[in-house]
Amino acid sequence: MLAAALTLAVFGFILTLVVDVMRRDGGKIIAALEGRSWTAGPTRGRPVTIRFNPQRTEAVLEPKWQPGLSAAA
Repeated sequence: MLAAALTLAVFGFILTLVVDVMRRDGGKIIAALEGRSWTAGPTRGRPVTIRFNPQRTEAVLEPKWQPGLSAAA
């Protein structure tokens, strides 16, 4: 009988904690489960245009020093 009373007391305590967390942070939890940010609002500003040039040019860069001489320093 004592074990049943202690179990009910522990479950009641845990339930109280869960209800308190849901009361405080319920909106955040629901927003996270829906995949959106709770604090994020509509973005302000103008749209950004990104330009892409599909032609790729390779530049061959020659070293300005001789690699063999830099090890001696």
